[in-house]
Amino acid sequence: MKKYLLVFTLLLLGFVFFSFGAFSQDSTKKNYIQQQVSISGYGTTANMPFWMRANQYATAPISSGITIQASKKDLINLPNKTHWRVGYGIDILANISAKNQLILPELYGQLRYKKWELYVGRKREIFGLCDTLLGTGSYIWSGNALPMPKIQLSVVDYIPLKFTNNSIALKGTYAHGWFGASDYAYRYYLHQKSFYARIGKLSSRLKLYGGLNHQVQWGGKTYDNIGTVNNQTLPSSFNDYLLVITGSLLGKRGGANAFDSTNRVGNHLGSLDIGAEFEFRRMSLFVYRQNLYEDGSLARSQNTNIGDGLQGVSLNILYPERTKGKISLKKALFELLVTTSQGGKIFDIDQGILGRDNYFNHQQYYDGWSYKRKIIGTPFITNYKDTKVQEPFNSNEIASNNRVIVYHLGFEGYYGENLHFLSKLSYSLNYGTYGFPYPTVPKQFSGLFQVDGQLNLWDGLEWTAAVALDQGELYKNTFGGKIGIRKSWSGKK
Repeated sequence: MKKYLLVFTLLLLGFVFFSFGAFSQDSTKKNYIQQQVSISGYGTTANMPFWMRANQYATAPISSGITIQASKKDLINLPNKTHWRVGYGIDILANISAKNQLILPELYGQLRYKKWELYVGRKREIFGLCDTLLGTGSYIWSGNALPMPKIQLSVVDYIPLKFTNNSIALKGTYAHGWFGASDYAYRYYLHQKSFYARIGKLSSRLKLYGGLNHQVQWGGKTYDNIGTVNNQTLPSSFNDYLLVITGSLLGKRGGANAFDSTNRVGNHLGSLDIGAEFEFRRMSLFVYRQNLYEDGSLARSQNTNIGDGLQGVSLNILYPERTKGKISLKKALFELLVTTSQGGKIFDIDQGILGRDNYFNHQQYYDGWSYKRKIIGTPFITNYKDTKVQEPFNSNEIASNNRVIVYHLGFEGYYGENLHFLSKLSYSLNYGTYGFPYPTVPKQFSGLFQVDGQLNLWDGLEWTAAVALDQGELYKNTFGGKIGIRKSWSGKK
């Protein structure tokens, strides 16, 4: 324990020293730099409440304790290169609690040309149209798991097409990632791509959005001959990679098992998203819908899962009145997440009935849509280890509860001129899975209220405090809180 703290303290002190030194350089250079150092204390009556651990990139402590964190991001212009920039990011934290942890959620290097970027390493990301601050999290990639190592080429912001008079803009990503080793498989990969379009200029009152994201777990080996895997090597050649990219069926091939021959290479999943943003004089309204897909149910006329999806409405007050002694609202959000259909409860490939999508689970990759056994997508699809429900379940599957209905509210605003607050309130109905349904429907409420503000002792010094509650039949009833302090430096150097 003492050695653990000593190593981290030395790293932190070195980090802070380097951060201070960064601003001694020539201030006329237009290079961006950002640093943060923080310490937070957590207390809870049982497990960490849902909204203190969900969508935190697997960095929250599991019980009462202390978190120390330091991060730095730097993006600088290359000498004599007008549009070329190079940068890096690092984030390191220590959780000192019942289970001590040293975590590196971000470590990457990046090269940027205008709005094009290539990065290698771990980086916090969210994929899908949604509200990333107050919402439940994007269905497919919500920041619920630790970022995995990737190499990614992306357009980081919408690029307008000049031949459309800038009325249409595009952005997207293309990535290869590494899952590493998990409980059932090892040396397997992530293929990921996304493509989104915006109709309407940046200054337009109405902007329409649409696009999709596509993730595939593929390749690698299994530890044992389990389930449908009758050999230890899964398809992983270059030709298989081409099938992964296109989503084509593998078909009959020497060495392929029955599962591979009648399916696509790997575990394919993602969302097809649409949205619209309306801007008025003093407020804007953003509405969005994420349509879910895993095995083609979304496209079928029968056994479709079109009823499943994440839909949200976000109202943003553009100029909140921050008046002493009064509450002013900055943003309000409502979301509805439904995953109960899954194309129906019947799967019969001979009859062409392909229901029972079994979200985030897979018959070959038994670790499912997870990284280091943490679900990558929405935290409302849960693992049995996170719940108190003792009903029968398939312990090989990552998701024991993937048929849910979630009603969610989010608020953000100010009290007075400087006190900032936000709140998340969620109520869920939980049905288990089609294979192992819950005999009753556990109902669950989870809530969070957080406040933060500036400390005038030092520029960039902030405090934060939060309380959270779980009350219901899915999780252990718990009440928790945290209080922390953070010093930030950011600007151009």
